[in-house]
Amino acid sequence: LPVQSAITQPRPGAAVPAGELTVKGYAWSGGGREVVRVDVSLDGGRTWRVARLGGERPVPGRAWAWALWELQAPVA
Repeated sequence: LPVQSAITQPRPGAAVPAGELTVKGYAWSGGGREVVRVDVSLDGGRTWRVARLGGERPVPGRAWAWALWELQAPVA
């Protein structure tokens, strides 16, 4: 199963101030496979940034839960 992900912050349609933005979310895979990377695009897929994965890392082959991720990005 390809990695699936959801953004939890900011909320859809939220107004965000110019400057530094924190984008948060969660990701999961399938078959007990660990999420090792989450890429985030803030411009419709033209460029991508690698998010920081949080929390404890699972035992290899035993990753049955979602992983939290976070990205700090500049906003015009």
